[in-house]
Amino acid sequence: MNKNNKAKFPTNRRSFLGGITYLGGTLLTGCNKKTKTEGPFSGKELNVFVYAGGHEQTMRKVFVPRFEDLTGARVILHSGWWEGIAKLKTAPSNSPPFDLMICDATQGYPAIKEGLFAQLNLDNIPNHKLLFEPTLDNWVVKGRHGLTYPDSVMTLAFNKNLVEETPDKWEDLIKPNLKNKIGLYSSFYLSLFTFACMKAGIENQLGTAHQLINNNLEEVLRFSRTYRDHVKLWWPTSNDMILALANKDITAGNMHSPEYITALREKETLGASIPLSDRAFVQVFWAIPAESKNKLIAESAINELFSREMQLEFARRGSATSILSVAETMAQEDIFWKKLYPHTKEQFSTLQYYPYETYAKNWKEISETWDRTILRKE
Repeated sequence: MNKNNKAKFPTNRRSFLGGITYLGGTLLTGCNKKTKTEGPFSGKELNVFVYAGGHEQTMRKVFVPRFEDLTGARVILHSGWWEGIAKLKTAPSNSPPFDLMICDATQGYPAIKEGLFAQLNLDNIPNHKLLFEPTLDNWVVKGRHGLTYPDSVMTLAFNKNLVEETPDKWEDLIKPNLKNKIGLYSSFYLSLFTFACMKAGIENQLGTAHQLINNNLEEVLRFSRTYRDHVKLWWPTSNDMILALANKDITAGNMHSPEYITALREKETLGASIPLSDRAFVQVFWAIPAESKNKLIAESAINELFSREMQLEFARRGSATSILSVAETMAQEDIFWKKLYPHTKEQFSTLQYYPYETYAKNWKEISETWDRTILRKE
């Protein structure tokens, strides 16, 4: 999941699932007045939780008017970050605040296991058949808890004017000449994996970052502590990282891809590499709260979100896609998009998400160690 606003990824699971400060969850509608379009769901309302920032804007501009025209339903967008699940947990059991939600694996996996989501009827979502099979090879889809897809890819970002050679391997970030010159995301789900990629690289074990996290977590945490002094900026938002690179405050670092595509187009001094051996994606999915009274409308919305037309529009605004034909089109249209995202069968077949299951099992240990000894260096 990408953040381009002021929200910070929580490092404490309790704070993330419980008493979370409201972070700008503005209520938005697709139009200033109720839709007058007639359709199969005329007179109905669909409350949708979306991520604030770029995702919200794309949903409002691309999805809402099209879905309202097709169905006659009125779509109400609720934007925010981590408070979505917390609001669902604290709402009356028979009156969820949302009919449809976007979740990432970090918050969505625990929610599934707590029974917060309904099982999807995939017969009502025929467009799921358009999605390339490797992106659906996970327990969330197999259990019909949600429909998953890859979002942001871990991107190696740099200022072209500050590097003698293009950094194209994660271990390049810990070369002596970059000490105290790099920026890493303050949230461990991404940057701990970045450190694992560095470790795999310097040990000539490219492609084993997932294995390192899953089987040698303590070693990766120790490695992170050892090289934390290379980090000048622990960036909280994408904008902070982009500005730091553009202003030459830092030389290179990790980055979310959707926002960075826009930056690459606008700032010629910025560059990007995607080391393929340990490429990892954020996993997000659409899910329907268990007690929603509008499940059929929500399933229709998911189906529309995964139509070729909708996926193409989302991709043109910086998102990845799970539809191969759309990815192929984007690769022809946009050189920056092609550089970041999978667009061939081979690339899709090797697609990997972050090691969310290991994160979930060791959440408290990782978050406390990360905050105490890596971010703050006690």
